[in-house]
Amino acid sequence: MIDDYLLMNCEEFHIPVLVKEVMHLLNLKKGDIVFDGTLGGAGHTIVMTKAIAPTGKIIGVDLDSQAISTATSKLKSLGLLKYVFVINDNFVNVVNILKKLGIEKLNAFLLDLGLSSIQIEKSGRGFSYLKNEKLDMRFNPLQKLSACNVVNEYTEDKLREIFFKYGEEKWSGRIARNIVEHRKAKSVKYTSELVEIIRESIPNSFKYRIKGHPAKRIFQAVRIEVNSELENLEKVITEGLEVMEKGARMAVISYHSLEDRIVKKKFEIYAGKCICPRGFPVCTCGAARLGRVLTKKVIRPESDEIKKNPRSKGAKLRVFEKL
Repeated sequence: MIDDYLLMNCEEFHIPVLVKEVMHLLNLKKGDIVFDGTLGGAGHTIVMTKAIAPTGKIIGVDLDSQAISTATSKLKSLGLLKYVFVINDNFVNVVNILKKLGIEKLNAFLLDLGLSSIQIEKSGRGFSYLKNEKLDMRFNPLQKLSACNVVNEYTEDKLREIFFKYGEEKWSGRIARNIVEHRKAKSVKYTSELVEIIRESIPNSFKYRIKGHPAKRIFQAVRIEVNSELENLEKVITEGLEVMEKGARMAVISYHSLEDRIVKKKFEIYAGKCICPRGFPVCTCGAARLGRVLTKKVIRPESDEIKKNPRSKGAKLRVFEKL
């Protein structure tokens, strides 16, 4: 059934990552209430409805109104919309979302933190360093802060800080300095302009050592800053576990080391593992046993999946069960 879905209209439908592994570990049953906090192209939700129907419900949430529109159309065309509450909101508001729906507890919780194909290819919001689009990068087009604001209004020190903190970029200082110099003459409004500044900032002797595109880390850093991604991830794991039934499972798919560190750390804390430095007289990390980590080792896509969907290459899945 899952294979049939993956093969169906692959160019039109967003292919869900690690779908077999997610379905196996979430262990969904008919009648379950599932929270999909990153509805995106509805890939995982479409597959999950087959497991929870006809008596279950999926709460499909996405901050991106364009994704909401696309997902709604897909679900409707497949006759699955009746099983899904489609909600345009931030997953970090899970508690309020459930209150509005009159739902007290969840049986499963899923977050796929990657950008969807729609956002990269069709949004026109500058998520990709391979396209020439306006600097935007907002998941929610209605929020005030955009990539253009960050790049053109932040001080050199602030730019350097976020490039290093959120992008782990070796040349953060040079890139920040060159952005500030460039904008003295002209604002940086397009992705191609930012990419060119980044390229010029990296010493020629170092360029050949870079794995992947030289702008990848800076674009990641700016996007994280614009959308408060890491702060929201920390918060939603805590709040999500609070509204989960005993025996419910939370699955999180991350795509870079910063996200994965947060997920791993939070799951370890809620599994009761103290992560305070050795020698601390009192535990201050908040470790409290709420459940157990089901993924002793992070789960990655197999080679066959990566061949079919190259964007799945960096995906890492971790799953926690509430007890």
